[in-house]
Amino acid sequence: MKNKDRNKETYSHQKTIRDGLIIFKRGKSPFWYVRIYLPIEKKHIVRSTKETNRLDAIEVATEVANKMNKENRISVPQNITFKHFADILMVEQKSVSGKTRSKSYAKDDEKIITRKSDGLITHFGKKPIGDITTYHIREYLNLLDKNRESGLSASSKSKHLNILSKIFKVAYEHQVIGRIPLSPKVSKEDKPRPSFTEKEYKNFLKTTREIVEKKVEVRGVSLTQEMYLFIVFMTDTFLRPVVSEVFSIKHRDVEVVDAPKHLRLRLKKGKTGFRYVSSMQNAVDYYKKLFEFNTPFTKEDDYIFQPTYRNRTSAMRNMQRQFNYILDKSNLKKTNDGQMRSPYSLRHYALQIRLLKSKGKVNIFTLAKNAGTSVNQLERFYLKNLQLDDETVKNLQAF
Repeated sequence: MKNKDRNKETYSHQKTIRDGLIIFKRGKSPFWYVRIYLPIEKKHIVRSTKETNRLDAIEVATEVANKMNKENRISVPQNITFKHFADILMVEQKSVSGKTRSKSYAKDDEKIITRKSDGLITHFGKKPIGDITTYHIREYLNLLDKNRESGLSASSKSKHLNILSKIFKVAYEHQVIGRIPLSPKVSKEDKPRPSFTEKEYKNFLKTTREIVEKKVEVRGVSLTQEMYLFIVFMTDTFLRPVVSEVFSIKHRDVEVVDAPKHLRLRLKKGKTGFRYVSSMQNAVDYYKKLFEFNTPFTKEDDYIFQPTYRNRTSAMRNMQRQFNYILDKSNLKKTNDGQMRSPYSLRHYALQIRLLKSKGKVNIFTLAKNAGTSVNQLERFYLKNLQLDDETVKNLQAF
């Protein structure tokens, strides 16, 4: 038995085709075998060619090696792999997170890049980045759909494509690739942002005043005049109801300007980075009332909303819960098309009402810049279903 096993393992007629690729015969088998060295896995793979003729065996061995090469199992220099440039991007984005960009800036992309099931590195990691084409990207999007019951949403696919584009850009800047592959087109169905009609907004304010008078508590926190001032302040400043924007503003960040009358707000780390925001006129009066309401918390380093909460996430959640409570009492939790309203609906309403009330005269680029968004976003989400009033139609028809 031992002699039989020894004969089985005896190699003979060994021939090197190229580095890491050898054919040989083993024991009493009439067939040629191929041995391929895989440096990445640091191991050899042995396969039978099923050929008895040496030339035929060489041909089969070469085909097997080439197939493995396509599958990216043959060694690829680390500094040209997709993973190498994905790692560079993640390091770069971490360096600006919480500084010139939001704290979640790097984390959101990193989740998609490193997800074990079907993340970008799992799928493309070992491939030479220059070998990845539009076809391969489309294959990846199809894989994402197959791994989910209802498929991946268009907006989520766009996020994946955006991150891929950033990684390819890094490789381009390092002069490893000469061009960035085109991204497959993803069909999008833009839904208007959940907002209010003017009638609904007035009803919302009326309900808020009534609830404030009743001295209602939501989760043990009193719903006060501050909530009313929050609503009207948001509507006149176009801010986002998030920690990095309205809940980050301190009194030192507010400047009252007289000509024309408005507030100039300084956002250090808004969603789109540092920017100044110019408010509507009424925001000046709302700020003065807020200042009086929150006395004595009116020092330069005090927050203008919920100043007793040093944890700004807690402050934001308090306002969210109170806002949702008022929505329920106003029967305004959902829009007519079934979308759920949230504090963000105030920003959406503010942008829409500004476009409408200006009678078509507002400079859309200035509005977008002031709100920290783009003209494209305004057109896709705020203007798409906006019904024009008679005066705006006259402005449209004027010569």
